[in-house]
Amino acid sequence: MIVEVVLELIEPEVLALAIIFGWLALTFGYGYIATKKKMKGKATEWFVAGRKLGLLVLWLSLGANIYSSYTFLGLPGLAAREGFSVWAITLYGMISYLIGYWLIPRLWRDAKKHGWLTLADAFRDLYNSRFVAGFVALTGALWSIPYVQLQIQGMGYIIEVSGYGYIEPLTAKLIAFSLLAVFVVIGGLVSVTSINALQGAIMLIAIWFIGIVSPIIAFGGYDKLFSTLMSYSPPAGAKFHLTPTVNDLYFLYSIIFVAPLAFWLWPNRVQNIFGARSEDTVKRNMVLVGIYQLSQIPAILVGLTAVGLVATGVLNVPIHVKEYADQSFMLVARTLYNPVVVGLVGAGALAASISTAAAILHVTGALFARNIFVAEDEKKLLLYARVFTGIIAIISLFLAIYYPGALIYLLLVGYAGIVQFFPEYIIALKKPGLIDKYTAVIAMSAGMITVGYVKAVYGRIWNIYEGLWGLMVNLAVLTIALLIKKYLKR
Repeated sequence: MIVEVVLELIEPEVLALAIIFGWLALTFGYGYIATKKKMKGKATEWFVAGRKLGLLVLWLSLGANIYSSYTFLGLPGLAAREGFSVWAITLYGMISYLIGYWLIPRLWRDAKKHGWLTLADAFRDLYNSRFVAGFVALTGALWSIPYVQLQIQGMGYIIEVSGYGYIEPLTAKLIAFSLLAVFVVIGGLVSVTSINALQGAIMLIAIWFIGIVSPIIAFGGYDKLFSTLMSYSPPAGAKFHLTPTVNDLYFLYSIIFVAPLAFWLWPNRVQNIFGARSEDTVKRNMVLVGIYQLSQIPAILVGLTAVGLVATGVLNVPIHVKEYADQSFMLVARTLYNPVVVGLVGAGALAASISTAAAILHVTGALFARNIFVAEDEKKLLLYARVFTGIIAIISLFLAIYYPGALIYLLLVGYAGIVQFFPEYIIALKKPGLIDKYTAVIAMSAGMITVGYVKAVYGRIWNIYEGLWGLMVNLAVLTIALLIKKYLKR
């Protein structure tokens, strides 16, 4: 009774934000304690947490690392804006785990054997070249910027909606991300995995609760939700539709062919894997993390619920507009639930954004320090890593403020760049010496330049995912180089 009276006296925005920032304080405090206890100034602790991560911590950490603002906000946003297209994103993730079960244990074994701390270390040894390692480190960090930008924008949306407009998005971004950057700079992977273990748990609870319960509360069941959607007439210019078009299929087929190849080559995911205690832990996680992939289904249901609420007049926002679509998860929570639930859900969503951004920032600093500056002294190694982490954070924050984009498409741009590593990695792994270091760098560069050109000039050609165009050019350069090499041997 007393609790109910107190809750009624507190303003909703204050209550929701108190819960969100209280959770952040708890996780940051926990991460700080873990850092002080475990790190002890060693580079291996900062980079890969001493390779001591067990099954549960690695599972929760990977889940929070992979499924971030793109799951909480980007997927519901794409479902609300475009409808059918969202299933392409879900399908490529499912295929990714089949590839991961084969690829990741081998990568972990090699990392353990050769002492790799970053993805670029693998390329260095496979091509016996610091030049290739530096290229992978630099481009890997640069292609991660859209991923970090996604998280910053997501954090702004979460705090804006959860706080009922009490805090401006710009202010929220600056506060939350400043705390994040400082925390990662100090603690490295020890602190990242410590907070991710907590973040992954609350994220699962929040996304399943809102996704499963919301259609029932709003419409009385899933059948009635879809009946509402089938009779909904989107406004002029809106892209929402439930049945696929030819363009949808072009996008679907191209993305499920390309994106799974990049899924496990994101530098932050690779480095998280390197922190595993054993190969058996890695293999089990390839199965268990798939539970997070299933969480995309309730996330999509939330986006569709937002459209249904707009169709019935309960939610009065232009949901087909990018900014409002990406806020659909939190708008549904705020419309259907009280501030306590909004605060808890906001904490889960913010946790997802922060955990992924933390991991990416951490690994970009690691790539720069270890593979570009190539610092041998541990103190200098940690210093360079921390400085570059801060630089990437600032660049990403600038882009989020001045050049915002649709959340899900920011992620896909990064995927299109990262996938250019795949052919060169697999070829060197299976056929060492088949291609030389210069051919590898030229081919990867050609693929990345193609991605950037297609995205900047055309947006998308025939609605085919830009990553496929880049990969085709990449493979064409490799093929030509191999043919020339074969001809010269005659």
